[in-house]
Amino acid sequence: MNAQLFIAEKSARQEQKLITLNKYIEKFPQGWKKRLELADLLYEIGNWSQAIIEYNQVIERESQLLDVHLQLGKILQLMGQKKEALQVYDTALFLSENPGSQYHIKGLIAVCKGDNEKALTAFNLAINSEPDQVFHRLALSQVYQNVETPLGILRSLEPVLVINPDDVMSLVYSYDALMAVGDIQTAKERFNSLIALAGDDFRVIQRQIDQRLLARMVSGEEGKITKKMITSLLGTIPHSVEVHKSLAYYHILRGDWAQGVEVLAKFTTESPNYPYGWYYYGLSLFHTGKYQQGAEMMGKAYYLYPHDRKIYQGLCEILPLAPDPEKSKTILASIVEEMLTRFPECWSMWTTAGRVLVENFPDIERGCQVSEQGTKLQPQLADAWLRHGQVLILARKHREALEALKKAWELLPDGGYLQSVPAAFWLGESYRVLKNAKASKQWWEVAAQKCQELRLFNPAMADYWLGRVMFRLGDKSGARQAYQGALSQQLLYPVRGEVETILEKLKR
Repeated sequence: MNAQLFIAEKSARQEQKLITLNKYIEKFPQGWKKRLELADLLYEIGNWSQAIIEYNQVIERESQLLDVHLQLGKILQLMGQKKEALQVYDTALFLSENPGSQYHIKGLIAVCKGDNEKALTAFNLAINSEPDQVFHRLALSQVYQNVETPLGILRSLEPVLVINPDDVMSLVYSYDALMAVGDIQTAKERFNSLIALAGDDFRVIQRQIDQRLLARMVSGEEGKITKKMITSLLGTIPHSVEVHKSLAYYHILRGDWAQGVEVLAKFTTESPNYPYGWYYYGLSLFHTGKYQQGAEMMGKAYYLYPHDRKIYQGLCEILPLAPDPEKSKTILASIVEEMLTRFPECWSMWTTAGRVLVENFPDIERGCQVSEQGTKLQPQLADAWLRHGQVLILARKHREALEALKKAWELLPDGGYLQSVPAAFWLGESYRVLKNAKASKQWWEVAAQKCQELRLFNPAMADYWLGRVMFRLGDKSGARQAYQGALSQQLLYPVRGEVETILEKLKR
């Protein structure tokens, strides 16, 4: 059975179950078991506000249910109601009797307070106390996610998957981590397992949609399948900003830019207090070349929730290209210092800040030092070294860049073509500047080869990089063809602007 049929059937079952449970509760309002079923269902379909009400009703009737307190605390935390979540977790800690659960709840409290180090300690103690309890490891992996440690996620979940290779949550988290470390081949295998096990799970379907959009499966029969998956998922979780983002980019990647942006404009009108709505709206404007409007919308996301890594990084991408450079630089300087203070454990904050400092101010020495901190936080992560290497290239420190990029290459797993293409290209570029023509040519040829692997995953970016490689190898005709291929596949701004400029020059 295909994904859209799964979703449609599941949605219908959920709707019927919702009606049945509500009727039962109207008839027997004092019971708690069916009310708990209703609360769980409301949470599952994304109606969190109503779920909170029902969970509180359950607790009023049966106050000793530890799992209900934990679920309520989780939802409150997800909704940003941290004070209320902490109160619920404190009650849960009082109710808990065994050490493993107590450590786990202390970990949840630490996460809620933003103390990731204390959370890691608590969840590790919980695992030591109850090594067979999967939920301790899942919680630990979420903290590793908070501090951008994908290798930690993989370490924490591998024991779970050895014992139970069909654990869906562990597969989802480990898939994301494998993508982050660049192990695409293993990630594909894990994702295929996920589809076989939980093809109707919205998290699995959302990731399928994301993959299909990157692969530009937006036209013809494949496009129809992608659209059906998005439409069906919207029917199941209509308030999910991720699904609305997918619908927006479905239109954008078909060339219907205005229609795509309008999807997110409408979402922000209907859900004005949801920061990620503004974040994706800003991103869609940015990707379609409307930098000033994109900056304004990203600013609204930041105003609503100045505690999110993606929003900070979005501002760092957009503000340098906004039309008022002096005003943007003032804001950008403040943003950089803030994000380093807020997220000192996150490597990408440091490499992003380093790039901004080198490229836009320029504060070369400090920018390089800041960027280097990312590699110290994640010394075994190829992407950290790759980003640092790119910062060093911007700073014209090509010998240092060469060492960083070599380190990135060494750490890349087999089939890590998401990072291997830019790594090989920039290695070639550094060797070119250092007057080693033979080495630069070799690396560009490697990059060209890796572009063919990247094409299956992201054909637009594969053509973009191939264009750069062909140009460096002296094949202007090949470069022109690759660049035109990238544009035809809706390569997005700001890279699109770069390609348009290059193509104009190649015509002369």
